Amino acid sequence: RNSGRSKIIHITGPRDYQAARIRAAEYQRQCGSGSDVLFGEWSEEWGHEAVRKVMSRNGVTPDAIFCGSDEIARGVIDALRDLEISVPDEIAVVGFDNWEVVSKQTRPPLTTVDMQLKELGHQVGMAMLAISHGDPIAPGIVKLPCRLVRRHSS
Repeated sequence: RNSGRSKIIHITGPRDYQAARIRAAEYQRQCGSGSDVLFGEWSEEWGHEAVRKVMSRNGVTPDAIFCGSDEIARGVIDALRDLEISVPDEIAVVGFDNWEVVSKQTRPPLTTVDMQLKELGHQVGMAMLAISHGDPIAPGIVKLPCRLVRRHSS
């Protein structure tokens, strides 16, 4: 749910990165096919640059920004602060990864999607161990649930 925000944009990583395209497609499915997506790098610098691009356009200023990574979100929040735009009062920001070294240290602390990367790493390690012992592993794709970790940026 968007907590009443209606002008949401998505700032994400490179278009040639499958995860960025999948997230962008789902964002557009949820927010409308004409919803704004900006593809760039997985970096704080791209977050800064994307905010400059968004704010220099004529048109609607977003009231929320959904970022494809916590690094991008940190750059977005820093750029908004430089422009004296209050997060979350004027523009809410949500990241993706729950990379705690970034999300907890961002000012304000970042609301983010937790992909359960520790559990994913654990499952990969267990599969590698099984393979090294010659044990069979089940073929296919294993999906882990994501969850929203609410902090102060939204």
